[in-house]
Amino acid sequence: MRHDIFINYQNFKIFFTFLLFWMGIQFGNIVEDSIAFFLVITIGILHGANDLLVLSKHSSTKRTLLSKNFLIYLILMLLCIIFFFLDAFLAIIMFLIISSFHFGEEHFSEILKQNMIIEYLYFLNYGLVIFGMLFYNSPIELKSIMVDLVGFSFNTLWIDTSLLVTTLLFVILSLYYVFRKVITIKVVLKETLFLVFLFLVFKTTSLIFGFAIYFILWHSIPSIIHQVLFLSGSFTKKTMTRFVKKAILYWLISAVGIILLYVLTPNIELFSSSLFAVLFAVTAPHMWVMSKMKISE
Repeated sequence: MRHDIFINYQNFKIFFTFLLFWMGIQFGNIVEDSIAFFLVITIGILHGANDLLVLSKHSSTKRTLLSKNFLIYLILMLLCIIFFFLDAFLAIIMFLIISSFHFGEEHFSEILKQNMIIEYLYFLNYGLVIFGMLFYNSPIELKSIMVDLVGFSFNTLWIDTSLLVTTLLFVILSLYYVFRKVITIKVVLKETLFLVFLFLVFKTTSLIFGFAIYFILWHSIPSIIHQVLFLSGSFTKKTMTRFVKKAILYWLISAVGIILLYVLTPNIELFSSSLFAVLFAVTAPHMWVMSKMKISE
């Protein structure tokens, strides 16, 4: 049943990626970024809204553990915020590394469960390929955001080289897993086609919209499905409704905060920069929670 859920979602994911891909061709950046904003404050926030509930799932002393985990969660978030204000550039690098690993961990969670160092490298490298494709296809928008945050941007040669190296490493590691019979050549070919497809999507959309397409359809919704299965043991309308109800308060607080952020920022570049600061603050603690969940599964 679990396998069928993700097979069915894969068809849904590809269809809606095609739909948004078409929209990226038909409409301009204003429409794209408005859709991206809507997706982030709805589904994007929702996928991290039940972190503490996930942490307390298997605790016999839930109140004590929840308090401890809540404190750790807040400390991680606070450290990220402090780090961002101390050195925004290093914070960006850290965000890319943490997010890349988290993207890969979620994407391959149904395939790779050996908890080996090479597996972690595979997760990290996959996410770096995603970011590399985004940056390669939107250098002007990337420069606007980077200049707003730190006063300078990534060198174009650095982006091109990084994308080339991570792509080659993805191929090498994938072939290694095929040789070890951990994954099949069919899976590798499918993932390669997905990356080519995403590259074309990123090429025709804005940086923010392209990121939102991957973040929502390829990461957040699969993560929500995993969380519902972990918390309830099944994915039904009832268990999904229960998940949303438990997340609603955190979601409302976060959504209102981001909407205020949007209203108070006069242009899309500044908003993008502010949104990055928010995402950076919550990504590290969320990844910590999701990693603990994967270990407990």
